[in-house]
Amino acid sequence: MKKSDENDAVILSKIPRDGFKLLTIQEVEKKVELWPLINKYELLLKRIKTLKTWINRDGYDYRLRDSVRLMEKDKRDAAKKIIEMLSDNAVYREACRLLRIRNSVELAILTVLLPLHLPMTKLKGLLGYTPDKNEGRYDHRHRKHITRLAVNLYVNVKKHINNLDNTVEIVNCLPKEKAIYRLELITLKALRKAYLLTIGSQMSNNPTGR
Repeated sequence: MKKSDENDAVILSKIPRDGFKLLTIQEVEKKVELWPLINKYELLLKRIKTLKTWINRDGYDYRLRDSVRLMEKDKRDAAKKIIEMLSDNAVYREACRLLRIRNSVELAILTVLLPLHLPMTKLKGLLGYTPDKNEGRYDHRHRKHITRLAVNLYVNVKKHINNLDNTVEIVNCLPKEKAIYRLELITLKALRKAYLLTIGSQMSNNPTGR
């Protein structure tokens, strides 16, 4: 079909209702507040990486390190606000428990960005963990967040900060790149499980007819 707003609406109308997650007013309001912070955090990550690359590659400072320090501070402030806003989110708290981590901005962002109501097969496709499907296309934005979280898990295991049994075994037995890939899948599974556990708990606390 030719690309147009009308044709887009037609395509969307053919998607079954179970392909969407219904949001409460509170969830919508919180997402509206979170988006500017998430966008700021991502922008600062990108700019800091670029400036550090220039400094290390060219060998010239031009006071860029001062700019990096200021951006690092703004990035930490944005991360702190994102975590604070998600501190009462049941899915985020459960995912932290399952992964034995705390105050993770990447996990908080993934809790907001990922459509966790979808089954694991579709989530894996969205993040590019099924390269034989969709011609290898995937959401690079989401994948970067889950990769950064997996790298943090890897570092924490190496520093003996995280002692989750399966992560320790993976980090100690596999090469770094393969270990991080496996940790990405573990993270995705933990988020999906946290979502299911949370939904199950909410349903049991609010039975039909009450």
